[in-house]
Amino acid sequence: MDHGRPLADPEEKYDVALVGVHLASSLLAAVLGRHGLRVLLVDSEADVRTPAGETTVPYTAEVFFTLARRFDVPEIAAFGLTCDLPGRVRRTSGVKRSLSFLYHQPGVPQDPRQTVQFNVPGEHSEWHMFRPDVDAYAHEVARSYGTRVPRHRSRMTDVAPLPGGDGVRVTTADGAQYRARYLVDSIGMDSPIIARLGGPDPVAALRSRSRVLLAHLSGVQRFEDRVPLDAYPKASPWSQGTVSHLFPGGWIQVAHFDNHPEAGTARASVAVSVDPDAHGDLPKDPEAAFRSLLDRFPQLAETFAGAIAPNGWTGDELWQRTVQQTVGSRHFLFERSASRNDMFLSRDVTMAAELVHALAPALLKAARTDDFSPQRFERVAAFQSELIAFNDRILAAARVATRDFRLWNAFSRVWLLWSMLAALSLKSARNHALGDGDWSRTERLEDGPFWFRLPRGLPELLEQTFAWTEQVRADRLTTSAAAAHIWQALKEARFTPPLYGFADPADRYYHFTLAKRLKALAWTRTVAPEEFRTMLTKENLTNVPPPAVH
Repeated sequence: MDHGRPLADPEEKYDVALVGVHLASSLLAAVLGRHGLRVLLVDSEADVRTPAGETTVPYTAEVFFTLARRFDVPEIAAFGLTCDLPGRVRRTSGVKRSLSFLYHQPGVPQDPRQTVQFNVPGEHSEWHMFRPDVDAYAHEVARSYGTRVPRHRSRMTDVAPLPGGDGVRVTTADGAQYRARYLVDSIGMDSPIIARLGGPDPVAALRSRSRVLLAHLSGVQRFEDRVPLDAYPKASPWSQGTVSHLFPGGWIQVAHFDNHPEAGTARASVAVSVDPDAHGDLPKDPEAAFRSLLDRFPQLAETFAGAIAPNGWTGDELWQRTVQQTVGSRHFLFERSASRNDMFLSRDVTMAAELVHALAPALLKAARTDDFSPQRFERVAAFQSELIAFNDRILAAARVATRDFRLWNAFSRVWLLWSMLAALSLKSARNHALGDGDWSRTERLEDGPFWFRLPRGLPELLEQTFAWTEQVRADRLTTSAAAAHIWQALKEARFTPPLYGFADPADRYYHFTLAKRLKALAWTRTVAPEEFRTMLTKENLTNVPPPAVH
């Protein structure tokens, strides 16, 4: 639908053409359009079949809020506060009130003692994104800020440099040709630019190696309906959040879209990731592989017994992909055109928002100075590479941690601590920037994933955890020893707030109660490191996002 807005004009030369339409590219288009750039947004054949992340965490929301406030596009805040989304988007997406990890062993019932659940504080609004409708809404937001699209959203068929090298030409299926000063390629690994450069790397430059199976299923039973919660007295219903069924060498992540009163769907997202070596005996067919895997875990087999995939399964026997060079003459390979990795722990959606935040200022400055040289974008490209590498290290560590629940129990606390403190740190940095107008505190791109100030010692804890899990993978350290190292590091860390028993293996259920908030505030005002006095304030311990509309 064109919604009565002007369409792309082949006679006009656009500042930026974005090819590949989904959440990241549409939000980037909205930001650029809001700041006066002439933006062209073109669909590609790959858009409808390329899987994308579907879950968020509080840190994801803080990145969305930062985009909304910094670039004055308030609609972006709704992606972090779902009550402000249109009803049609909420009805097909799900709520996320918890993040649960249930560890399974083949052939035996799940042991309730091998469970961890982190409940999202009530003021947050995390969710499960049904990406077709979410991406469509993001496209509408981009259009509302002046982004142009081809008539009937005719898809891109080719991209080529303009004669003289001062831009690019985008050709669509209806034969129209559009010119732009610069191209942001967000198609994915099917991009014609990647093909002209020789294709993706023959071997992905990543530690992670996964066989991935993906589908939207109807008829998935809620795990709490198959295994009563009586055995888990501190747990909230698993289906009210993202539940990951872990087992040695892999996981099955389930995100229900049908878990709230407004739901207008019976779907659930299912993402399976396994070590291709440890599970190399699974059938080639994706659905047959899924059923074969379920047969090893009787309770899971019962949960999915009547589930069907109306649109079939997708996946790959080796999922990871990378490209060597992401910046070239008049083009930038962005987000899914730069790498592909597991969509776990909400990293896919989070990275998409982070990369929009990094690339938008560079594009705005390039357009205003008429300098689209590769050197202009090398800093952002390096940041993107560092973010990809950091994400890969998290995923690789998570895979190793599935070898033993004791290690997963410890690793998940480090991940949660980083995610929580990153959210609070970014919120603090944003509030300071809104006060004095200095956004440089959120532009520390040279520090890669730590692009804003974090508590001293937190990056080092992450590095230690990655190093210990690498030693486990190399058979230089046992899983129990690695877990013991992590617990000890958490106990000794001065920056671990008393919000939860991060260093207590027995404290496996996280609920952010009023008593814990008050305890955290008292800790902040007494023995906490100095930076927490501006980070863990009364205001920052509650979520007060920006308004969703002007």
